[in-house]
Parts: sequence; C-alpha cells; structure tokens
Amino acid sequence: MELTWQRHEIKILDKELNVENHMQISTNGLDTNAQRLHRDFITNLPHLSEVRNDHMAIVADISSDIEAGIINTRGILSTEDLLNEFNGEMDGKRITLPMKITSSDEIIIQSRMENENQIVQIISAEINGGIFRSFIMPNGCEITGISSGNGIIEILFL
Repeated sequence: MELTWQRHEIKILDKELNVENHMQISTNGLDTNAQRLHRDFITNLPHLSEVRNDHMAIVADISSDIEAGIINTRGILSTEDLLNEFNGEMDGKRITLPMKITSSDEIIIQSRMENENQIVQIISAEINGGIFRSFIMPNGCEITGISSGNGIIEILFL
C-alpha cells in the first residue's frame, strides 16, 4: 500500500490572459465577504503566482497531516457518489465535473494507490466554499491526465 500522494497537474484549456490593474477599486460594495475580497485580491495580482503556488503547497502539506481524520470522518466516496454530489458524468475513459476554475492554483487533485485501487483527493478552498473529498477510481483505472475548460474539470483515465 503506497501512502504517498501524487499531485496531478491540471491543464487549463480556456485560459485567458486577464491582467487587471492591481490597484483596481472594488465594486463589490457592502454585498461581499472577506473570502470574496481575498479571492479577488489574489486573482488580480498576477505577479503573486509564486506566492500562490507556495500557499497551495503549504495547504497540501497541512492537509496531509490531518487527512486521516477527515477521511475517517467523511469516508472515501465511490465514483458514483462523487458524480452524484457534483452532478458529474462518466463515459468511457473520463470523468467530468462541473467546477469552474481559472487557474490550476485553485484546486489540488492528488492520488495514491491503496489495495490496487487509486484513491483520489480533490482539495479546494475556492470551490463551493471549500471542498475536501476523497473518492475511489473505478476498478483497474488510473488517472492519465486532468484538464479544465468551459467550467468543466475532465479527469482522463485508463
């Protein structure tokens, strides 16, 4: 049983160069919250990509320390349960999940082998107010690539 998580790179297909003035004045008004302001601040500063990457690495490291407790509490979902929860689909050799991301820094997808099955974790502070889900890939299937485009995350597998 391999206990080391392997992080999967996510290819962003519909990446638009959206560089805004970093001194942009917020138009959110009073109908906002700290999380939205923080997200806007981080995404409007393209020169902070290295800091974002370091931040996500720290989050991943911290999550690995507490993952056992969370997995025991929430359990590992079946692929079908994950698809039902996120209104996803599976056909042939891919899983599609409707999750809009603009940067691969917004989500971590990692996996490990356990009893000849691939266990996958999806971690994000950005999506749905934060998610931490683990699911098991279909028998004999392993992730070969992950991409995101048009609000859909596509997990390819063999």
